[in-house]
This record gives sequence, structure tokens and C-alpha cells, in this order.
Amino acid sequence: MQELERMENVTVTCIIHWKQGSDAECYEAFIRIIEHLEFMVDSHFDRFMERKEQLVTFIQELYQYVSNKDIVGIIDLLEYEFRPFISEWRQDEMIKHSPPNKG
Repeated sequence: MQELERMENVTVTCIIHWKQGSDAECYEAFIRIIEHLEFMVDSHFDRFMERKEQLVTFIQELYQYVSNKDIVGIIDLLEYEFRPFISEWRQDEMIKHSPPNKG
């Protein structure tokens, strides 16, 4: 699923910019994460339902960090929870859609 790969790439970009202190670039990447997440929900609602609980938890935590203006919390959530979640999800999708072995 290309959308998951794009989401992972944008997340990494956001993390890097925040760690480098490039706030403007990071905020832009962060907005792209939110917009892309919204696009994915609209386009692939059935796939999102499989992981609904994890996504809801992530969004609730993210909301708290954003509300508290906790940049470190946002970065940690993106780097240590969201990115691995997206990466695992992408790998699962690749396995689901790979052709069966004919061995």
C-alpha cells in the first residue's frame, strides 16, 4: 500500500526536521501527516477498521501532546509508536498482497 509508505516517509521527515530544530519544515511535515491520515481514512476506511483501536489511541495521545504544546511528546510518539505502527502495517499489507508461493 503506497499510502502507508508515503505516511512512513513523511513521518520520518517530520522527526528529522524536529530533531534538527527546523520548526517550519517540521510543522509542514506534521500537517502533511494529519492530511495524509485523513486521506487514508477516507479512501481506505475498511482497512482502517482493522486497526481502529490502535489509531484511536494514537490520535488521542497526539491530541493531548498537541494541546499541551509538548513537542518532545509529539516527536516521541511519532518516532517510537506511530512510525513502527505504520511500518508494521505496511509489511502486513505487503504480505497480504504478495503472490502465493508455488513451491
